Amino acid sequence: MHRKLLIMACLLFSLMAAAVFTQAAPAINSLAITGAGLLQCSGNVIEASFTPTAYDAGNSTVGSFTATVYITTSNGAVAPQSANLTSGSGYTFYLAVGSETMSYAEVYVVSGSAQSGTVTIYCDGRVVFGANGEDHRMNYANGDLINVLYAATDSQGGVKVYSVDANSKGVFEGRFAYTLFEPYLDNPPAVNTFLGQVDYSRLYALTSGEFQIIVDDPIESKTYTTIFSAFPVSGIYFR
Repeated sequence: MHRKLLIMACLLFSLMAAAVFTQAAPAINSLAITGAGLLQCSGNVIEASFTPTAYDAGNSTVGSFTATVYITTSNGAVAPQSANLTSGSGYTFYLAVGSETMSYAEVYVVSGSAQSGTVTIYCDGRVVFGANGEDHRMNYANGDLINVLYAATDSQGGVKVYSVDANSKGVFEGRFAYTLFEPYLDNPPAVNTFLGQVDYSRLYALTSGEFQIIVDDPIESKTYTTIFSAFPVSGIYFR
């Protein structure tokens, strides 16, 4: 009898342990590349690292996650790489591509429906963070169903804000003018400072010297934060 009870207890413990270990990983809502650097570049070889960070729907950091790393070099693209990544920890890659002298590698990561912005790592040591998505929106998959943010390329500058209509077409709502940013360029405020609002988007100057735009969801109690340096707009990441 005792032997049967012991076997049943062991089976119950095993089932409980299995349930713990098979819990679903947190869903990735957004991704960012928040740092990168060159390790070596010579001939057709480039070795570099970047730092990914993943966020869930509540904008909390997801510790470990699986993603696909996409890399295009000056000598051509390489096959996408599946990788186990850790938020805030560097991921290093080493590539030998083609026969020409390497000049750069451009990187972004994808996990589920979330895609990071790009980072371009040049062989002269420069690191340039780009906008997100195929149409160069700043906030790809980060509140862009409510407001889409674009770095303005016309003479007025600043950041343009669009809403999305029922036919998935962009509707221009206005812009955060360059004059709002200008007093804080290379002159960060002592406290985070509200600069203005366009539609559901709020602009702040941060004590870090960066700027942030918070997109408020008018239906659900959610906010989507995009942080960047200006100008030109670079170093984009999400909170």
